[in-house]
Amino acid sequence: RPPSGMAFAARRVALKGSALFGAAAVGVAYYQRLPRNHGDHRSEWSEGWRVRFYRTFIAPVVMTTDPETAHVFTLRAAGVLQSIRLLAEPSWTGPTPLDWLLRPMPPISTPSGPSIRQELFGGRLSFESPFGIAAGFDKNAELVPMYRLGTLAGLGFSEVGSVSALPSEGNPKPRCFRIPEDEAVVNRMGLNNEGSEAIAAKLKSYEVLGRAASPIAGAPARAPVGVNITKTHSPSIMGDEAVEDFVTSYQRLVPYADFMVLNISCPNTAEGKTFEDRDTLSGLLARIAETRRELGGAAASVPMLVKLAPPA
Repeated sequence: RPPSGMAFAARRVALKGSALFGAAAVGVAYYQRLPRNHGDHRSEWSEGWRVRFYRTFIAPVVMTTDPETAHVFTLRAAGVLQSIRLLAEPSWTGPTPLDWLLRPMPPISTPSGPSIRQELFGGRLSFESPFGIAAGFDKNAELVPMYRLGTLAGLGFSEVGSVSALPSEGNPKPRCFRIPEDEAVVNRMGLNNEGSEAIAAKLKSYEVLGRAASPIAGAPARAPVGVNITKTHSPSIMGDEAVEDFVTSYQRLVPYADFMVLNISCPNTAEGKTFEDRDTLSGLLARIAETRRELGGAAASVPMLVKLAPPA
């Protein structure tokens, strides 16, 4: 039976009311993110609509999700964006008849402010900005093309890992915790990664894109991507065996890295400070230096950094 005129009118009023309420809720949420004063670094107009959209709609959802689940979801979402970006990369897909339409020449832009570009390591590497992604976010080098192709505006470099010689599942779950009042995350992941052999194969497949240290002729400069290596998360690997564990990862990964990082102190493993002893660290560095000389060629010029624990 068709609804009566009064019922129909009531339904229209209800629908309009719910739509108005929803619009008002969005408006209130947006208003709450507007700047209150010029010193409010969280809501300055300079953040742009993308940041305000993230803080208003995405961040509340992420903050109610298990932190490790949110981390994995972020990697997967970024992987989709990376796949789309690679479709427009000639060095990845090869030339196509529709390049003139799908791959127009990038616009030439003039920096709006002072340059923060730096030449480091004796001019071997150029960093467009000092802002980068540290090891721990992309443990298995899943997003290296995104970093190198400049998909993330303002990103000056990235670091994948930590990578160990043998695959590791890390610590038992749950192993990542939020402290909302401090806007912090406690990381007790335990160096979970696919192992240096698998990650070296992955990095090798990305070589077609070029690297900061070995660019492709005619292609834009690539952002530096470093590889962070560490000892396999196993208390049974100690002493000389632990040194060779580092060397194995170094040999496998240095051909595909713009710079290498020795992670000798990972606080989320029981044996993470093994190499912070002066004599032990000296032995490790001497063995790595010997390996660099043995490999020779480009590997001998790859910059090497050491990650130390902060002072107590």
